[in-house]
Amino acid sequence: MAVSIGARLRRWSTTPAAALVALLLGCYAYFYQAGGWNQNSRFNLVRATVEHGTLKTDRYAKNTGDDAVRNGHHYCDKAPGSSWLCTPPYAIVYVASGAPANPSPRWLAWAAWFSIVVAVSVPSVIAAVFLARLARALGLGDRAAIVVALGWGLATMGLPYATLLYGNQIAGAFLLIAFTLLVEIRRGAAPRPARMIAVGALIGFAGATEYPAALIAFPIAVYGLWVARLKPCLWAVLGGAVPLAALAWYHTAAFGSPGAFPYNFSVWKEPHTGWFMGIGEPHGHALKEILVGAYRGLLYTTPWLALAVPGAVALAWSPQNRAEVAVCAWAVIMFLWLNSSIPPWHGGWGAGPRYLVPMLPFAAMLAGGVLVWITRATAAPALKVARVVAALALAGLLVHSAANMFAATVVKPEIDTRYKRPYSQFVWKNFYAGKVAVSRQTIDMRGNPEQGPRQAWNLGMKLGLDGLPSLLPLLAWFTACAVWLLWALGLGPPSLRWRGGEARTPSA
Repeated sequence: MAVSIGARLRRWSTTPAAALVALLLGCYAYFYQAGGWNQNSRFNLVRATVEHGTLKTDRYAKNTGDDAVRNGHHYCDKAPGSSWLCTPPYAIVYVASGAPANPSPRWLAWAAWFSIVVAVSVPSVIAAVFLARLARALGLGDRAAIVVALGWGLATMGLPYATLLYGNQIAGAFLLIAFTLLVEIRRGAAPRPARMIAVGALIGFAGATEYPAALIAFPIAVYGLWVARLKPCLWAVLGGAVPLAALAWYHTAAFGSPGAFPYNFSVWKEPHTGWFMGIGEPHGHALKEILVGAYRGLLYTTPWLALAVPGAVALAWSPQNRAEVAVCAWAVIMFLWLNSSIPPWHGGWGAGPRYLVPMLPFAAMLAGGVLVWITRATAAPALKVARVVAALALAGLLVHSAANMFAATVVKPEIDTRYKRPYSQFVWKNFYAGKVAVSRQTIDMRGNPEQGPRQAWNLGMKLGLDGLPSLLPLLAWFTACAVWLLWALGLGPPSLRWRGGEARTPSA
């Protein structure tokens, strides 16, 4: 007998995945970060496409310093994927509003917020669910898998960049989803055409969103050929051909040929291309700074990711996980190499080394591998005590990391390069003073005037609250979703299985 849609939704609502989606989407959608050169350049392409049916952004060139110029015309100097994802939601709002000729700043802010939620936040939330599925496939229990997903979603730069119109977060999300779909084939799922087409489309779109995604796409493709074999992979090639053909068309229409990249026409005179997709000669000083430096150090702000090394060992202890660990480790190593070889290694205004964002879900998976040891049952009292201590240490690192990322998201994730210790000098200084959503640059403004009106906001501010009290509705949402999640994980009334729906107590 067919199960009704309502019954399916009721069943799904009792799963940890549903609570995870609600918690993360509520958090990401709560914030609107307003403008910045990077996101304004991408949004210029959205507006040009929807409002005027052109790829030329001449009408909006004043909005950003990130531009490409060819034959006297301005274009977005970024990969187009994030703009493509923003185009449908913006078009819906634009048409529903009567196609305003000169949108007001308030209307434009709401339209941009909605577009970013659909284009960036929603894929990030979906990827978090798939990260939990990947953790389950690699041997972690339901509860540990949720910890990994929340770790990436709330305790890495995945949080602030899920609220910004950049390509890094989208590319990482799509690559992670594609990889998970392939891992599940190795664990028994059938390589059906729909799954393989989705894998190819996701990988292709990741490349069309952030060109260096090819550094991770390559090992995923090799892994897919290994686990699914040649014939099913032809479907993946078909799926990938669609976004890549669209990318070739875009390059030709905007820049003259399929192989002409926007960076070739950037107003920045010497864009770094390296040997391949930005990879060039690595520099030790840059590597040190992007890992542990107070200015842009990944482990300085999110130290729990240092557990990727012991976590990889824990996961690879099982022979059936070694290929998957190798792919995740490759992603981490390649993007560290990429970031350490780019001359502007700091990435400009940011909440950390933003070039590393695409590899963060893979790093989170490796770091979460320590839960294999922490959650392993043992009768030895000494080992039990050691595992309790390790669990408390992990919890402390996660809380510290999440606090940094949350504060940066609340205040402003695009931190001016003049702050050499950005979290102490800017983020926490403003947070403790109750100064939230401090960006004064609109989505259609080039400058960021220090004395201008605030352009960023959160939903609490739209309810009439300001300062730290504006976060109270989000706190209430967090609390409700946390209770829901604990219940679904079996830490309350009996919950339902992660997949399938039969009643049981989930494993750790």
